[in-house]
Parts: sequence; C-alpha cells; structure tokens
Amino acid sequence: MKCPYCGSVCADDALYCPNCKQPLPTSRDEDERAERHIKERRTPLQRALIVLAVVAFAVGLAIGAYKLINWIQSYQLTRLYTRGAYTPTLSTVRMDDLRQGHAIIFYGKDGDQIFLPEMNRSLTVCGGTARIEVADSDWFGLSVAEVQYADVTLSPMLISENGKKTALPPFNFQIEVPESPLLVSSPAQDRVTVVTGVYPLVLNVVPGSTVFVNGEDVTASVDRSGLLSTYVGVKPIGDNVITLIVRTPQHRECRREVVIFRQQYDIELELDTTVSDISSARTMAVTGTTEPGAIISVDTDYIPESLSVDMVTGRFSFIARFTTYGQNIVRFRASKEGKQDAVISFPVNYKPSLAEMSGKAWAMDYAQLRVMFENWRYQSFACKGQLLDSVTEGDATYLIMNVGKDEQQLVVLENQTSVANPTLGRRYTAYAYVDGQYMYQSQYYPKLVALYMDVTD
Repeated sequence: MKCPYCGSVCADDALYCPNCKQPLPTSRDEDERAERHIKERRTPLQRALIVLAVVAFAVGLAIGAYKLINWIQSYQLTRLYTRGAYTPTLSTVRMDDLRQGHAIIFYGKDGDQIFLPEMNRSLTVCGGTARIEVADSDWFGLSVAEVQYADVTLSPMLISENGKKTALPPFNFQIEVPESPLLVSSPAQDRVTVVTGVYPLVLNVVPGSTVFVNGEDVTASVDRSGLLSTYVGVKPIGDNVITLIVRTPQHRECRREVVIFRQQYDIELELDTTVSDISSARTMAVTGTTEPGAIISVDTDYIPESLSVDMVTGRFSFIARFTTYGQNIVRFRASKEGKQDAVISFPVNYKPSLAEMSGKAWAMDYAQLRVMFENWRYQSFACKGQLLDSVTEGDATYLIMNVGKDEQQLVVLENQTSVANPTLGRRYTAYAYVDGQYMYQSQYYPKLVALYMDVTD
C-alpha cells in the first residue's frame, strides 16, 4: 500500500506512514469512499427509481395493514351478526289490517343504518335496534295454490355514521303461506246458545277478500274497512251450523264453523231481537211471541202487573226487575195443556248510571269490608287511592289500589270502566260494588267490580 501523502511504500497492516508519519487509510474508509463514489456516479433516474421503490413498499405495507384491520373488524362484525349479540331475530306479529306478518329486528349502534337491497329499505338503529314488519303474504305471488312456503334471503348492508359500508351475513328464513285472516266478533265463541230466531253475525276480513256464509257470497255486504255485519236465521232445531269461508289474495282459503244452539220445544216461544242483554236501569221490558193460547209465567223477579199476553196473536210482554249489579238472570216459560213447557233463560248485565251508583255508594270502611265482604256483596263503595299494580287474567284486568291514608290498605278492582289503560302511580276515584275476595301476592284482599273511574286531583 502506498502512502497517499508522500508516496512511500508501506505494509498493508501499517496504521501510520513510516516516512511522513501520517495515518494511513483503513479498508472501511475505502469502502465508504467507494460507496460515496457509487452514489456520486448514480444518475437522477436511478435515484428517482429508488425513491419510488421505497414509497411503493411503504404504501403496500400500509394497504396490507389496512386490509388486515378491515378483515379483523369484518370478522368480528360477522360473528356478532351470526351468533353474537347482534344476531337478527324474527317474530310473528299481527298487522293492523289483520294480516299475519313477521317482525325482523336488527341490532347495532345508535345512528347506524341497515340497508336491505331486496326491499329497497333503510332502517335506522335507534335504542340499539332497527325493526321492520312485513306481511307474510308480501313474499308470495297471486297464485299460491301449489305453494307451501317461501325461502327468503336478505342481504343487509351496515352503513355506519361515518358512511362506511359493510356487507353483513345473509339472513335466511322460511315463511309459510298464510291463512286468509278472519276475526269473528259475534258470536264471541265458536258455540253459543240463543233464544231468538235471528243472531247478529259480525266479522272482519282484509279488504278485497271474498266471503261466503253458508255457501252464499256476501262479499258485496263487506264495507271498505273489511267489516261484515249481518244477521243469520236460527231455527229451533238444536245446533245451527254456520260455515264461513274467506278467500284473500296471496293467502290460502280460511274455513271456519260456528254453532248457534237454539232449544227445540213443543211450544213456539221466541224473544224479540230488540231485547238487550245490557241495562242501565233497574228494570227492563221483555217482549216476544209465543204460540196462540199459551200462558206466560215468569220465574225470576219482575213487576207482576206488567205481564201481558195476547191469547190470539201470542204477543207477550213484562217488565223484569234486577236486584243486583252485574249479571242477572231473566227466566220465563210458556205453558199449554198437553205440551211440554218452553223455557227461555238469558243473562242481563245491569250497569247503573254514574249518578245512581255514586248516590248509593258508601264511604270506604276498610276494616269492616275485609270482614263483611260476603254480607256486603253488591254494595257499592267509593274507592279513592293510588293505583299500584295491574294484573291481567284472560279477558279481565284487575287494578290494585291503596285506599289507605296513614297505612297501606289494598283493594282489588276488576276494571269494567271506560278507562281501559289507567296510569299506575296516579290517584283515582272508582265506584265499584263488592264481589268477594281476590288473592294478590299470596294474600286475600277485598275484590270489587269498578264500573266508573276518573282521575282524582
């Protein structure tokens, strides 16, 4: 190796020149000089390509990281919507127009949206849920004769508040062809017993349905809301079977039978259809027709001098008298020599006016009421207090009222008032009559039937 300063020949491993005493360059310094020389010899194009390569690598790395994060988030979201807290639910509902349907509930964060492309509908998540109701018939065409069910697949899209869109797992379910809706209001049961020659038939269907009663097309009598109100003849032959058929588009046919029983007697005896089963007065006129020559006698309470029978035409009338609030039985018979008596017995619900009931109502005496509830049956009371609870059993609703002032004193009111949904926690005044006892939370309390109720200031 030569000294770069004086040109003297030096050993390869010498650190200083023996002649000029200057430090000699090492191999590392030479490598650095060589590297600098290479860099100096690079063209601008080469330098630009190197920069681009570095940038491309960084961008690729960022894209990969972004896709990995998105995949992780998508995987976590998929788990939530398939077998986690956000899994959609399906439940059966009854639509406002009587059609059967299903409610689909999606879950998520408030403010997000669920877009359903198959239905072209967007649902906003509020309170953690997004709900949509669909009638079952909407999944079918006009002809369902050879169809049993529909396989439905929805492809929901989650749109977050920041506009990000995420495809959610498909939601699959199966819907059977629904039966044509039919709601029979009268008679209230599938089998009733009557004492008149005609009976009111009241039913509701989906507007546009075809309706048959005992094979007769009565569609023209159905109004635009789907209500049919008519009368059917009831013969004194025992069971009168009324067949109802309803055909609604996109539904299968509905067929239902109701039985109206009317006793057969040797003597003709029929109550007028104008005779009501509800009375707001303590007395009510009862009229009808029997076989000419038959004698009418009344078994239940009535005004004796009011009984009148036309022996030629068979027309009769009398005034029934009601002794208790609520249900009273009116029973009378027609008699004729050589024939079996014909008997008619029917209930009448006596609901007095507010003025009459409040005028006869006693002030609350809770201690005596708990002991004397049997002796005081049908006695009316003015019940004033706060509603604490509500209990529903079948068609009856029972309200738990605290009528005490200094201490809790509970009574149970069977709600037969016009206030269908009283507010718990508010104070009310109810006029009710005693009807026994009721068990509430493992303890018996006085039970009364409330006919009138209003908010107490």
